[in-house]
Amino acid sequence: MTSSTPSAAVGIDEPALLAQQRGFARLRFSGPLEQAFQHYLHVKMAGRVVVVAASSILFMLLFMWLDHLYLPPEVARYTLSIRAAALLLVCGAIWYANRPGRVRPARAFAVSTLAYCCSGLMVVMVITVARLAEVPIRVTHDGLYLVLLSGFFLVALPMRHAVIGSWVIVLSYLAAAQLSGSEPARVISDGIFLSNFALMGSLGAYIYEYMQRQGYVNEQLLEAARRRAERESQSKTRFLATASHDLRQPLHAMLLFIQHLQDQVLEGEARRTVERLTDSTQLLQAMLNSLLDISRLSVGMVRPQTRSFNLRPWLERLVASLETYARRRGIRLEIDCPPHLAVQSDPLLLERLLRNYLNNALIHAEASLVRIEVVRVDERLRIAVVDNGCGLADADQERIFEEFTQLRNPARTLDKGVGLGLSICRQILHLLAYPSGLWSRVGEGARFWFEAPVGEWQMEPQEPVSVVMPQLRGQVALIENDRVSREAMQALLSSWGCIVWAFSSAEEAVAGLRTVAVDVLLSDYRLEGELNGLELIRQLREHGYYAGPAALVTADTSEELTEAVRLADVQLLYKPVLPARLRRTVQQLLAQAPVHT
Repeated sequence: MTSSTPSAAVGIDEPALLAQQRGFARLRFSGPLEQAFQHYLHVKMAGRVVVVAASSILFMLLFMWLDHLYLPPEVARYTLSIRAAALLLVCGAIWYANRPGRVRPARAFAVSTLAYCCSGLMVVMVITVARLAEVPIRVTHDGLYLVLLSGFFLVALPMRHAVIGSWVIVLSYLAAAQLSGSEPARVISDGIFLSNFALMGSLGAYIYEYMQRQGYVNEQLLEAARRRAERESQSKTRFLATASHDLRQPLHAMLLFIQHLQDQVLEGEARRTVERLTDSTQLLQAMLNSLLDISRLSVGMVRPQTRSFNLRPWLERLVASLETYARRRGIRLEIDCPPHLAVQSDPLLLERLLRNYLNNALIHAEASLVRIEVVRVDERLRIAVVDNGCGLADADQERIFEEFTQLRNPARTLDKGVGLGLSICRQILHLLAYPSGLWSRVGEGARFWFEAPVGEWQMEPQEPVSVVMPQLRGQVALIENDRVSREAMQALLSSWGCIVWAFSSAEEAVAGLRTVAVDVLLSDYRLEGELNGLELIRQLREHGYYAGPAALVTADTSEELTEAVRLADVQLLYKPVLPARLRRTVQQLLAQAPVHT
């Protein structure tokens, strides 16, 4: 016999469960929730089978032994037969009823109740037979208390089954006592004690099942809340993926068009206007990156990829990227780091962390000096960003890490960001599990510090410094389904000296590259049609249409795509791509391109 096993009320939503919280005084849920709860009770009953079976068998064997010792042989013959029958009945019922998933809960409870009633009635029969035989040892009804107690609580029957079975046993005993000729006073006395015991047991069984139902509803509410949180997290993840792609796409085109315009405009007011437009676009990019970073960190989409790298040259490159901005504000940037130190960390997360600390000091601290200090503490490096600015009051030192908090920007001017930098720092520190802290006093500046593991320092080759940007020479295949982005990249690459073959879909690219020999291939990841950019590159290589270096330009920042691109030996560029990064990548790819004969 098989049956369904609804382990949870998956068809009941949270409002329906909340409504059930106020409506089970009658110990009855509605619809599928009651069915699921009955299965829950059945599992609970099965969970006690060892205790119930062991106690039932031991007590019955004990009473059989006492009957054998103290009752006359002619009486013991009957009582032992009755108790043996009860023992077999109980063992059979325990085996049959305690099989969730194979026996329906209603049938399991009915069989268990029947066995319980039969056990109690057999005890009543033993008491009655012993009294009718006038044995020298007085046989009382005290053993029935143990039977009733087991039915109310130990067997774990539903309240209605336990109450009905217990009252059947009590009334049967009183009827047997009356019919066996017991004294009326004794029958009344036994009836009072047993009825009160059964009444208290019934009330206790009701309270016990009420609490079970309340606990079950609370469990289902927690489960429903967990499922809702998972759905919301998945929805948020999908939203972030869509927003990341859709927002980065136009920003990518803007940056490329602005760079192309800046190459054309050389002097005058127009040049200054283009520079202001560049600053505004970069500010927009920083705000978008902050919003996406805080969202991705909050839903656990970021996983650290740690490696060992030399710290001093890495810090010098980071500070160099901020030098122009600091010079405009009259702030001096310094690095105090021993030359032969390496750190074991995720370079991207560490850069985001330090860049946010530095931006906070440059924008909000009102400082004239900002310094990065690095000291070794045992097997860790303590890295601190120190400024000599206005400092922070004790009450503000925790508040500044809250999202969208800016202490000295009541007008919320955009040139001071959106107030997410330090909040992102806190989440990155939690993700990397780095000890951290803040020391600051009003008028004495601030020190933001954290500790990262020491890495293994390695010799680095000296990188040549290129001052003059050479004109690019080569043919580039560009596959981009977004018209604006395609035109922007085509115009910029052409202005750098490249011959560009632009395609709007994978199918166009496959058809065009059969007859055109190009040096470099740049493709967006999401394309119209059946193929994405990575699949297009693989197909072109498999068919021999293109075997040179390739780069994937995308707004998709998933780790799965990053790993797939690495395995395919393709470079990865994230939108929006800074023009300098795009030019440097194309120049490197052209240097790797095979020579066409």
